[in-house]
Amino acid sequence: MKGKLLGKMIQLAANAHAGQFDKGDEPYVLHCLKVMHYLKSHDEELRCIAVGHDLIEDCPEITVDVLRQAGMTQRIIEGIVALSKVPGQTYQEYKAAVFANVDAMRVKVCDLRHNTDIRRIKGKAIMESDVVRLENYYSFALEIQLRLAALGI
Repeated sequence: MKGKLLGKMIQLAANAHAGQFDKGDEPYVLHCLKVMHYLKSHDEELRCIAVGHDLIEDCPEITVDVLRQAGMTQRIIEGIVALSKVPGQTYQEYKAAVFANVDAMRVKVCDLRHNTDIRRIKGKAIMESDVVRLENYYSFALEIQLRLAALGI
């Protein structure tokens, strides 16, 4: 049934991210939904990856097994795993994992777009560390865009 996986993923993300807030003090699940919106895609599995992109990384109770038990496809799981930073992983290793999965690249560029929107900070002072983070995010996004363009995506 069309939309069934996405409904499950939205419910899973809303429950798992309950009580989490972004830097602008908004419920964190709204970030996940915004990333999905930025995709401008009707591909249900890709939308699920977007909604679930931070689940494994930010919600200790969510594992690959939990995603599998929730009925998520292998494609969805692989995309989310590629987008999940793991302890001890370097930034270069993380980027390589994202680059190795086209779905992860498509979602990550949307994630970076939302993460670089300084309006989300809502009146808080922008620190030097914010500027450095934004520069890193813009650089990563450009790398992804170039790779996607080379693939004709």
